[in-house]
Amino acid sequence: MSFLHCHNCDWSQDDFWDKDGYNPLEAKRVEDLKDSLFKDKIRFDSSFFKETGVPFSIDDEGPYCTGQDYVAWELERRARSIRNMKVLTNDDWLNVRSNWKCPECGSDNWDID
Repeated sequence: MSFLHCHNCDWSQDDFWDKDGYNPLEAKRVEDLKDSLFKDKIRFDSSFFKETGVPFSIDDEGPYCTGQDYVAWELERRARSIRNMKVLTNDDWLNVRSNWKCPECGSDNWDID
């Protein structure tokens, strides 16, 4: 997996994907979302809710969101990631790396971690 990002602007993309490995729809991730969907309360640190904008409530045990709200947020986040992917796989990267320019600002001041 490699994280491609620009040093000139704030553009970045998800790590490269693999059909049978890491990707936004790998089976384990989908199963976790299905499990979360039916939970009444999912608890996170209050900073998570403030940073993400996930709607939340507070009870005696602290902040929580519903499974529906969490899954909706997570799917929206994944959809943004999917739309933002410019180079999907490592093989795709090997084909374009010599000519790569940031899709946001056109800079060649990028890095891959």
